[in-house]
Amino acid sequence: MMYKSLFLIWALALSGCSTVHSSANKSSVRHDNNKITIYENGQKGMASLITGSALRSFNEDYIKAPKNRAFAQSTSGAWNWKSDRTSIEHAITSALIGCQRNNKKSEDLYPCKVIHINDEWVE
Repeated sequence: MMYKSLFLIWALALSGCSTVHSSANKSSVRHDNNKITIYENGQKGMASLITGSALRSFNEDYIKAPKNRAFAQSTSGAWNWKSDRTSIEHAITSALIGCQRNNKKSEDLYPCKVIHINDEWVE
């Protein structure tokens, strides 16, 4: 029984559950009979990262990754990053595609956008 509980906790952790970064406000909307949480965050730079998991990944992995890297996110909370690509354009495209895959329910209303490229924040 204890192993089942540990497995459930592990599975939930891997499923992308995250906490909201403190600078983001959240609201819910209905889209195609699904409830979607939308994060309103007018912040710039590091404070613009919406979820706790995005912030952790940015700080622990993305920032240390090789150049030709890009980080994309949506106000739905979806995000993705890619690095070590053949060009910056390839990194941007790859990060956007990955974010869009994580954002299937709301990409049409809340599209993914690139927010960081190599060492610079995108306005």
